[in-house]
Amino acid sequence: MIKILIRPWRMEGKCMHKDLKKIGALFLIVTLVAVSCSACIGGGEEETTTPAPTTAAPTTAAPTVYNELPDDMDAAWKTYFESTDFDGDGVLYPYDQYLGRDDAEVDFATMTGGAYRVMTAEISDWDPIDVTDTASDAIVSKLYSGLVQYVPGTTDPMPDLAVAWEANEAGDVYTFYLREGVTFHNGEAFTADDIVFSWNRLANPVYASARITFLTDYVESYRAVSDYVFEVTLKTPFAPFLTLMTYTCFKVLPEGYVSSSEVVGATTEEGVTKNWLYYPVGTGPWKLLEYVSGDHLYLEANLAYWAGRPYLDQFRYKFVEESDTIVQAWKAGQIDGCGVPAEYWDDFNENYAETLLTVSELATYFMYFNCSAWPFDSLAMRQALTCGIERASVIQTIFKGRYMPAHGILPPGIFGFSQELYDSYELTYDAEKAKAILDDAGIVDTNGDGIREYQGQELKIELSSYVSATYQEASKVWIANCADLGIEMTYQQYDFGTLLQMADEGNYTLMTLGWIADYPDPENFFMLFETDKIPDPNSSRYSDSVFDDLCQQLRTNPNSEERLTLSYQLEAQLQEDCPYLWFFHSRATRAIHTWVHGYTAGPMGPHVEKQLGIWIDEDYRTL
Repeated sequence: MIKILIRPWRMEGKCMHKDLKKIGALFLIVTLVAVSCSACIGGGEEETTTPAPTTAAPTTAAPTVYNELPDDMDAAWKTYFESTDFDGDGVLYPYDQYLGRDDAEVDFATMTGGAYRVMTAEISDWDPIDVTDTASDAIVSKLYSGLVQYVPGTTDPMPDLAVAWEANEAGDVYTFYLREGVTFHNGEAFTADDIVFSWNRLANPVYASARITFLTDYVESYRAVSDYVFEVTLKTPFAPFLTLMTYTCFKVLPEGYVSSSEVVGATTEEGVTKNWLYYPVGTGPWKLLEYVSGDHLYLEANLAYWAGRPYLDQFRYKFVEESDTIVQAWKAGQIDGCGVPAEYWDDFNENYAETLLTVSELATYFMYFNCSAWPFDSLAMRQALTCGIERASVIQTIFKGRYMPAHGILPPGIFGFSQELYDSYELTYDAEKAKAILDDAGIVDTNGDGIREYQGQELKIELSSYVSATYQEASKVWIANCADLGIEMTYQQYDFGTLLQMADEGNYTLMTLGWIADYPDPENFFMLFETDKIPDPNSSRYSDSVFDDLCQQLRTNPNSEERLTLSYQLEAQLQEDCPYLWFFHSRATRAIHTWVHGYTAGPMGPHVEKQLGIWIDEDYRTL
């Protein structure tokens, strides 16, 4: 057990604990709105021997600027920032004191205090470059900040540690103007050198970050132009660049503190000793208060946060994973929010409907076909199984109607999603159509045993899945569907690590998996099918040169209308070629007690939210 009750900067800057071993650019295609200003100048008449009485013209005090833009930035980009209300509260960005909250509703006197309590899986890593799970990201994203963040509850980028940015005409050089006066939790001043240091860690193979390619695939170089100017040169224009900057691996660490308390080996095998790991220091709205491994973690409000302190005094995490325990704790009022497990779906909808918050996620779940191996190297086989397997009815019954049937890889709510393609999808469940496709392709039962043959082999396939009671139940329907088609299907569950290994090695026929967006752009979904991404993440081994070319155009083209057309073409091709059997787009439902206000969850999931705006009715505030 590791118990942390104090912060290292309260120990004269030294870490007193055991060593631990252990991502035209996006032109947001915007219409730059010109701001017109008029000035009213008043004065008296010309003075003679006796001054005439004068009345000063009424004046209005200039609004306070909270987000000061540099004088020397590009005029068009400056106009964009001056005329944008990022968080939709009716306050233009330069004057938005509480960015991410409605300034008119901010009331610290009545909203401040208490703790938001939740049960969750334990954090697995504190280092932003190593975080790959949502439980860890929910904490790390509150401790640290990056150049860009999401508008709460959305996928729209807005400034964070960068007060503004601009891109050159080609879209391959970005200049970030940094927010001055920001300090880390230990009092160190934030500068561009801290960004360079943090990106160097991500790019260094010795750190062995799983997200190293988020930087090395797209970024040619980066540098601190000055203390408060940071410049990035891309290898080629990358349209989703700004949204990529929201990813956890690009959060900023303090160079002085971290570099003095970690030892970097010469090779990947030697690795890195991170003596700071359990004493994280960021610039985010929350600071670590207490951590007891295996039991709980408490965060406290950063009173010096540049956009105003959170309303809550604390965010409290209790490490519990058993769904029954979590639900019963919520019902007893011991925690303020929880997810709704499938087995409790009816209970919550019937008895606690007023507490439910449902948000569509940028996620798609599916079954991989192994497109490079028998029998799904056949387009006819993929198309037949796609329209021969029930999905909508399974979602409605076994999955309790919680999700939206998928008709392609793009989830609704993401740029490029086409309702037209979704509505006109032709391979929804139709057993007779599936049989006709197989018959027309000559995939028939030649010996009368009820099983069709393809290339001389009887169609006997395994559906491989991760461990899931609901998938286990759904498999009974799919096995019966396949039997009706003349295909013998078996179902086998594997632990997740084994399943991923099978996918990488191509040692499977049909497999259940899903994809949750790393960043909210269609490129992050379409790249799953690029030839050069085989075997990871292109585990279906789908390969098509036309698709590859369109995907590269989507990646580099800064024009939003042209990117919509490219996304339409790519999705239409995937609907036709069926590298996946599309299943559903997920929706996340949480139960939030009615004494909680301002909880935000967007399409990227609640784990990316900073939760500045949560406040709790006074009678229910606990610490």
